[in-house]
Amino acid sequence: MTHCASENLFPAEGVGWSAPEPLPLSFESERLVIRAYTADDVVEMQRVIAESREHLIPWLPWCKTGHLDVESSLAEVMGWRMEFRKPMVLNRMVLGVYLKETGELVGGSGIHDIRRDTASCETGYWISPNHTRRGYALEACCRTISWALGSQASGGMGLRRVRVYTSDQNEASAKLCEKLGITAEVHQRDDYFVESVGLTTRLGWGVLAREWDCERHCARVRIKGRIRRGLG
Repeated sequence: MTHCASENLFPAEGVGWSAPEPLPLSFESERLVIRAYTADDVVEMQRVIAESREHLIPWLPWCKTGHLDVESSLAEVMGWRMEFRKPMVLNRMVLGVYLKETGELVGGSGIHDIRRDTASCETGYWISPNHTRRGYALEACCRTISWALGSQASGGMGLRRVRVYTSDQNEASAKLCEKLGITAEVHQRDDYFVESVGLTTRLGWGVLAREWDCERHCARVRIKGRIRRGLG
């Protein structure tokens, strides 16, 4: 999102970021395990998405036509895993969010629109309606940002910047982004069409690696020359 036409037509090499090898496909937070899906996850994954479909539409358009049966979910998972085998052209990493205590799938996270010229990516998140209002989305998002911005030597992706976008009509998602304590950067009026809602305002936030504490999984906020912690 928010790419200008000239960037798409005339891509630059930029900072020359490259993905770590091997890719770090699993990490943990206090209550969660966030990891890449495998074929063994497909049945549960399809069930949870089916149960969450009405809750997630219209904010996640892929829910409307994707994962309608186990076979389509298996094809998706195998496609994602094949993408992991091509780090030079890797554009996304789709991850599941699991409860550490029980192993139950409760949502999704990951990164996409990976841009090598700026060593940046976009992140997103979803939590099943049976597990909302427990802070899992915020916890997963904070931990995913730490993984994305963390050094490759420490098991991170080594990116410099993470972006988050949502519609102003998706109040829950916007509130989560505000809780992250990162910089509000985008307010684009009538720039985000949401099916069944219509034209909405695109909101966006961004955080640089130097602005995020990857050990405490929270923003570093500068106030009057001092650094205080955001979350955690």
